[in-house]
This record gives sequence, structure tokens and C-alpha cells, in this order.
Amino acid sequence: MFARLSLTLLFLFIMACNGHKETVQEECAMVVCTEIYVTLTVSIKNTSGDIIALDSFEVIDTTTGKNLTVNHNDSEYQYYKEQGLYPIFSDKYREQYQNSETTISFKGYISNKVVVDQNFAVGADCCHVKLISGPTEIVLD
Repeated sequence: MFARLSLTLLFLFIMACNGHKETVQEECAMVVCTEIYVTLTVSIKNTSGDIIALDSFEVIDTTTGKNLTVNHNDSEYQYYKEQGLYPIFSDKYREQYQNSETTISFKGYISNKVVVDQNFAVGADCCHVKLISGPTEIVLD
């Protein structure tokens, strides 16, 4: 009799646990993350491998239309131009895009003309943003 009662209680306990759906915050609460700050970048070069300096750029979430372009000062932008590396998505947006994916559009301008128009699939897990698809280097003719 005691064994039967114990099995019944164990069965009810297991069934109660299976019905509990964890939220994203609960799932991520137990994850240990690194302290690094991840920024996804794209490199812009010409066919000779020379760096292309953009006059400006913008990053837009194509689903929401939200502008995700990083605010930068003049010295930061000068660094982007010198390196030919432009930020497209960072851990600033990790919580907003946690455990989901979206498409972002990167547009680069020279003399007010669009010279780069590239889409990227991005997302985030519990710790950092990630590039799902899209090139990390764009070569212009």
C-alpha cells in the first residue's frame, strides 16, 4: 500500500513539474555569461583590398523600422573610417532581441549616395548578440 501511494505521489510531482513553462528570464537566470561586450561589425573594402571610408551609415531593423545605428562621436567615427569596420549590432540590444531573430539593413553612404545596401539576420541568446547570416566583409567594385 505504501509503495503504491509513493508511486502515485511521485507521478503527480513529475506531472506538475512538466507543466511548468519557464520564461526567457528564468531560462537565462541560470546561464553564466562572459563579461565581454560583443559588437558585430562589417568590413568594407574594394576589389584591391583597400579600405573604403564611408561618409555615413545607418542600421535599421527591417521588421520594426527602428533605427539601430550606434551613436558615435567624431573620433570613434574616424576610427571606423580608418579601419573600414562599421558596427551593425551590439550587446546593447541583447535583452530586446533575446532568444529571437530579426533582419537588419545596413546602408553605407559616400557623397549622399548609397554604396552599400546589405541585409543581415541577427539575434541574441542569453548572453550576447550573434550574426545568423550575412557577410562580415563587403567588397565594392
